[in-house]
Amino acid sequence: MEEYLQNKTLLLVDDTPENIDVLNGMLGNFKRKIATNGERAIKIATGPTPPDLILLDIMMPGMDGYEVATRLRANESTKDIPIIFLTAKTAKEDIVKGFEAGGQDYVTKPFDPSELLERVKTQLKLHHQQKMLENMNEVLEQKVQERTAQLEDAFGKLKVLDEAKSNFLKLISHEIRTPLNGIIGSTYFLEDMIEDPDLKEFMEILKESVERLERFAINALFLTQLDTKRMEIHQKSVDLERILEKALEENKKFSEEKETHIQYEPGTSSPVIGDGQLIQKAVSEVLNNAIKFTKDEKVAIETYEEKDKVVVKITNSGDDITDEKLQNITEAFGLADQHMDKSSGMGLAIVNACQNLVNGELAIESKNGTITVMLNYRKN
Repeated sequence: MEEYLQNKTLLLVDDTPENIDVLNGMLGNFKRKIATNGERAIKIATGPTPPDLILLDIMMPGMDGYEVATRLRANESTKDIPIIFLTAKTAKEDIVKGFEAGGQDYVTKPFDPSELLERVKTQLKLHHQQKMLENMNEVLEQKVQERTAQLEDAFGKLKVLDEAKSNFLKLISHEIRTPLNGIIGSTYFLEDMIEDPDLKEFMEILKESVERLERFAINALFLTQLDTKRMEIHQKSVDLERILEKALEENKKFSEEKETHIQYEPGTSSPVIGDGQLIQKAVSEVLNNAIKFTKDEKVAIETYEEKDKVVVKITNSGDDITDEKLQNITEAFGLADQHMDKSSGMGLAIVNACQNLVNGELAIESKNGTITVMLNYRKN
């Protein structure tokens, strides 16, 4: 048996003695604890020697498996224990409810011995790898802190870089969990039931999670580069209309998926002074946010000149944002608690950083269900 599987303890929770006997026979290579109801399962799991994995029946008298999982996830000492649901239910809504309650996987009754064993091994392996990563991160953090202390006098700016590193790790920790859970859960569905047409929608969940994870990684790295000033800035005359066309092309697929109409008529604005890459990134992020959160599937873009500046104005419908929220909106996670999909709000943090580096201005207004973002640049 693989090293990460040795001496592992499983908690078997089922109110039917026959099922317990079957599970005991299939999982004889592991240490096992038994519970025949939800209350007993919670008592064992929160005891001095918690199990490494829980096989949890859904349909039980009194406290069902969903409630047991929910309580375990709410407890600090048991929130990370992998849970595999045991169920005779195969309806999509029941399975989804299990994942929402905190389950990592499910096995349908009657049990297939080889399938059950492989799923147990997979979850134990994933949990083992997660612990290894956490330990590695702790060691790396300790090494960084030690090195920082040694070089603090010689490198005064090291604190700034270390803070940027810490913030980046926080962004990764906060944001990757949600899409990663979607990826893992959907992978099990795809692996077992991809031939069923009714389950093809789970492929979309997987695709959406992967795309979100990819976009987050790109933006997090970009923001870290800006914060640590590791990107060369080239201030020169740039064609703003051309930049708008590129930003529209970048968001074309996304707007089509969201069925959002973008109203834009190319103008004849003057060239502006700035770094073309940073201006394009700022415009593209504002446009992406507008497409994501518009409520009437419409986004309007216009450009106009104002004294010695050229203004890019992007407007969409949406819930009004309070003045207090507007003050923090350009910080990472500035509106995370308002976003229905819990997205980080990193886009506007990137926009603000880009604008500062090209000596541009960012203004955001929210009034009567309309969100307006204005990006100002100096005329050439």
